[in-house]
Amino acid sequence: MLSVNDILLIIKYVIVVAIFAIIVLTPAYLAAANDKSKYDRMRARMGSWMFGWSFIGWIFALFIGAKK
Repeated sequence: MLSVNDILLIIKYVIVVAIFAIIVLTPAYLAAANDKSKYDRMRARMGSWMFGWSFIGWIFALFIGAKK
């Protein structure tokens, strides 16, 4: 039987994973919101997914998604 502490721990982990997913997918969202070309949206999405683990790759994807 799950106790209240176990349920709170599970909720905490779900929230942390959701926040991490939002941060990783931010460059792709910005590229779509700024009406980038299909190629630039793909570069931002793949850059954040594949190189998001390195801060430099994520910054590069964020730059592609946010530039005007």
